[in-house]
Amino acid sequence: MKHAITRLIRTRPTVAMLAMGMLWMGPTQGLYAQAERSDGGESSPSIACSAAAVAGEWAYTETGSVIPASVAVPFAAVARYTLDPGGDLSGTATRSSGGTVANVTLKGTGTVNPDCTGTLTVGVYASGSLVRTATFDVVYVDGTREARAIIASLVLANGTIVPSVLTVDAKKVFERRLNER
Repeated sequence: MKHAITRLIRTRPTVAMLAMGMLWMGPTQGLYAQAERSDGGESSPSIACSAAAVAGEWAYTETGSVIPASVAVPFAAVARYTLDPGGDLSGTATRSSGGTVANVTLKGTGTVNPDCTGTLTVGVYASGSLVRTATFDVVYVDGTREARAIIASLVLANGTIVPSVLTVDAKKVFERRLNER
């Protein structure tokens, strides 16, 4: 086999380069040509991400730890928010920090890139006052029906940066059709 490849390279270098290029590109092209479906259905062409594609009603869970001092504090939240095609975000959340539960309001902005990555910058408000601002690094998956994120930055209203290890799983919320009830 090795001698056949060497002979091909010497006698027909263009054909050899084309064949090697096809072998190298073949597996990677499949990554861009298909998107895996979470429902087990057949693969479908990938969807280019855009602000319009990710706009809609979302629900998410957030879990991990915040480290306001030298000790990690468990943190969890569930939330529902709307992201419009212009990038404006609004919603509500219930969060538990170290076992203390509170309801908060979310206001912010979101961006999305064609490669399905993006950023959400969210102000968290309690009783109308800004408590903290969280910046999420997001990747949209499953045809923009789901998202995974990590908190890249958590800053209190007074400017204090709080280290954190928080991850998010989000899903788009679809209204049921009348005939599905």
